[in-house]
Amino acid sequence: MSVNNKVSTATKLDDVGMRRRGDNNAGASSLLQDDKEKGDEESTRFIPDDNEDDDEDEQELNSIVKKCTNWNALHVLYLSLFSVIGVSVRVFVGRFFGGDCESNFQGHTINDWMWPLSHKICITADGQTEQYGGALFIDLPANMLGSLLMGYFTGHYHMELPALPCMHHDHPLQSDEGLHAGLKTALCGSFTTFSSWNSQMVLMMDGTANPYLGSQVLAALFGYIIGLQAAVTSFRVGRSLAACTHVKRNPHVFDSAMSKMSLIPRWHHRHLSWITPVAVCILIALIICLYIAGDLYWGIAFYRQLWIACLSCPLGTILRWKLSTLNGRLGYPTGTFMANFIASILSAGLTAWSIIESIDKGAQRWEIPAIKAVSLGVAGSLSTVSTFAKECVEMTEKDSLYSKKQFYYSHGTMLICCFVGLAIYSPIVRYGEGGQYRAYEESLSP
Repeated sequence: MSVNNKVSTATKLDDVGMRRRGDNNAGASSLLQDDKEKGDEESTRFIPDDNEDDDEDEQELNSIVKKCTNWNALHVLYLSLFSVIGVSVRVFVGRFFGGDCESNFQGHTINDWMWPLSHKICITADGQTEQYGGALFIDLPANMLGSLLMGYFTGHYHMELPALPCMHHDHPLQSDEGLHAGLKTALCGSFTTFSSWNSQMVLMMDGTANPYLGSQVLAALFGYIIGLQAAVTSFRVGRSLAACTHVKRNPHVFDSAMSKMSLIPRWHHRHLSWITPVAVCILIALIICLYIAGDLYWGIAFYRQLWIACLSCPLGTILRWKLSTLNGRLGYPTGTFMANFIASILSAGLTAWSIIESIDKGAQRWEIPAIKAVSLGVAGSLSTVSTFAKECVEMTEKDSLYSKKQFYYSHGTMLICCFVGLAIYSPIVRYGEGGQYRAYEESLSP
């Protein structure tokens, strides 16, 4: 036994000697590995040894940020603030790509800073005028952009990537879970809307609101297919952009042999836990004040609808956030389905109600903008296409390539919401108010 021990000891010493003699030829990764085995923690850092105070500051900063991000109140604040941004961007994107063309045709022009350019870009349609193309619905560009952002912030589910691709992996905001919830759940979720998309397809199928084209069942079916495929493709593009960003900002996530460079703490990192929400609050307050000024000072009715929607949209976002806890029940994203289902019912009813109220010209001062604002804010934020597209993609990747689960979830959601929307919308617009809308439709017919 003593001879064997001597041999093993000599072998270990020879190995150590060979490693030391080969230092000049070994790569950076082998040096890090040897130092790690010796317990030399400083070898994996690029900060000088005399920066112990900075290390303590960084640890203190991380502990403060971790405590702050565990507050449910901070999550609710971020969800409320970013939902306002999501709704605002969705509305202006819809106007830019075709909404103002429809307003121009109906005689409801919006004379603001966006009008000179937006009323000339007629790509999408709302299905209520003589303009064809309702399959390219008003919210299609917003759903595509929101799904792209969701893919960018989500990345691939089977890889642990930093939440914010544009920042270094050690940045303090990478651990701010409240901010992450605001960006993904509120911004991307409110940027996209399933309820308004479904309501336009229901409106086109029913045909009552369009005395020029009548029922557009085929165009509506294409609208469902185009909307789903465009959102899924946009989500995949967003993930690809996130991967490209990580390759430049955080290359170590793709190459385990590379060392992780530590972020040198800066003076403002200590205060990011309160600077970020305060800055977003100031931005949101300024946006809402501009909308109110556009309504009261410039007299543009469109902004009345918008500021009411911004004040009501946090309700839908927070409810969807709570319903997300049901995801995984029954093997499906039950929470997302319930959010889209409830929002589709609410949106279909409010859309029909706004059509009935539009007959009474005196009611257009407050009633119609308020109804449309609730549909735009609450129902639009309660439903989501970005999360819907994310779940469809991940279900396909987790299961087999030809799994029926994703097909049942995606097409089943659209089919159920379509039937329920028709069941609520059609009776109201056809027989509501004693059939007044039927007489109104006849008066518009040539």
